[in-house]
Amino acid sequence: MKISIDNCTSYLNKIDNKTKLSTIAKVLIVDQCIGKIISIFLDTFLAAYFYKISQQNIFYLSAYNIIGWIFATIGAFLVANIIKKKNKVKLYRFGTFIKSIYIFMIMLLGEKIIDYVYIIGIMYGISTATTGFPYNMIESESVSSQERSKYIGFASVATEIISLIIPILLGAYITFESYQVAASLIFIFSILKLILSFKIQNINVQNSKVNLKGFYNIFYKDSILKKLYGIEFFKGFNRYGVMSLVVSLLIIYQSNNELELGSWTSLFSLFTILTMYLFGKFYKSNKKRNLLICSLVAILISSVAVFYKINLITVVIYNIAYYVFMNIILKITEVNLFDYSNKEPFRTKFNTEYFVFRELFLNTGRILGYTALLFLVGFTQELINLKIIFGLIICSVIATIYLSLKVNDE
Repeated sequence: MKISIDNCTSYLNKIDNKTKLSTIAKVLIVDQCIGKIISIFLDTFLAAYFYKISQQNIFYLSAYNIIGWIFATIGAFLVANIIKKKNKVKLYRFGTFIKSIYIFMIMLLGEKIIDYVYIIGIMYGISTATTGFPYNMIESESVSSQERSKYIGFASVATEIISLIIPILLGAYITFESYQVAASLIFIFSILKLILSFKIQNINVQNSKVNLKGFYNIFYKDSILKKLYGIEFFKGFNRYGVMSLVVSLLIIYQSNNELELGSWTSLFSLFTILTMYLFGKFYKSNKKRNLLICSLVAILISSVAVFYKINLITVVIYNIAYYVFMNIILKITEVNLFDYSNKEPFRTKFNTEYFVFRELFLNTGRILGYTALLFLVGFTQELINLKIIFGLIICSVIATIYLSLKVNDE
C-alpha cells in the first residue's frame, strides 16, 4: 500500500479552492495560534530563563524535560480509557486549565523556579498528557479528509506568521519588563484558550474500554504502522525533543538579551515560511526521495560546522538548516501519520489506541534524548560533550528519513 502525500505537497496553493473549512476546523486553527504563542514562551524563553538563573547549568533544563515527558507518557495511558469511553473534549479542557495553573506558577515563582523544577516538570507533563494527546484525536476526527489540505495550509501559514512576529515582541517585552510580567501576559492567553475550548464539540465516543492488547496484535503485523511509529520515535529524539532544545541553547549562547534572542528566532522562522511556500508551490511527489536526501545533507553539513566550532556563523547556518530542512522532513511525514489514523480499523475501533502508541514512541524518543543531554552535559557541564549529542541527532535524522522513504515505498 502506498500512502499519498499529494495533499501535503500543495496545501499552500489550495487555500483558495472551493472546499470550505468547517466551523470546528476554524476554531481549531485559532486554538493552534494561541497555543503557538504559549509554546514560544515556554519552549524558547522559559529555556533561556532556566539557563540564565541556573548560571548556565543545563542540568535543570534536562531534568525538567525528562520529568515532564515521563509524566506525559504515564498520563497518556491513564487517560486513554477516559478519552475512549467519555468526553475527550472535556479532558482537553481540563488539561488547558492545568496548563493555565502551570503558567500561573511560573509567573509567581520567578527565579525560585529552579527550586521547584520537579513540581514544574510534573505539572508540564500532566498538562501535556491531557491536552496534546486528546487534541490529536480531536483534530483527526473533526477535520475531514476533503478539507485536510486546506486546514493544514491555513494552520501552517497562521502559526508560522505568529512564529515570525511573537518572538520579537516577547523578547522586547522581557528585556524591558521582566519574565514574570511576560508570564502574566501568557497566562491571559491560556485563559483565552480555555474559553475557546468550549467551542469544540465531542464527536466520536465509544462505549468500550481501551484494548491495547488488541491494537498491539494489529501493530505487530502492520509494517507501515511500525515504520510510522519508528518515525515518531526518532522525531521525538530530534525535532520534537533534544534537537529543539539544543537549537534554543545555541541561540541563547550567542544572544546578549531576550530581545536579541527573539529577533534571531523570528529571523529563522522567516526561513520556515519561505521554505513552506516554495515546498507547496514546486514540490513533486516523484522528487520526494531527492528532497529528503538533500535535507539530510544540509543538516549534516551544518551539524559538522557547529561540531567543529561554535560561533555566530556556524550557529546561524545550523539554525537555517534546522528551520528549513527539518520542517520539510516533518511536512512529508505529518500527513502520513494522520491520514493512516483515518483508515479502518483505526478510525472507529482503535483510534484511541492509535494515538496512545504514538505518544509512547514519541515521548520515549524525547526522554532518551534529554537523558543523553543530562548525562553528557548536565552532570559534567562539559560543553565538548555536546558534540556527541550532535552525532546522536544526526543518526536519528538519518533514521527518520530512511523510514519515511520506506513508508511511501509500500
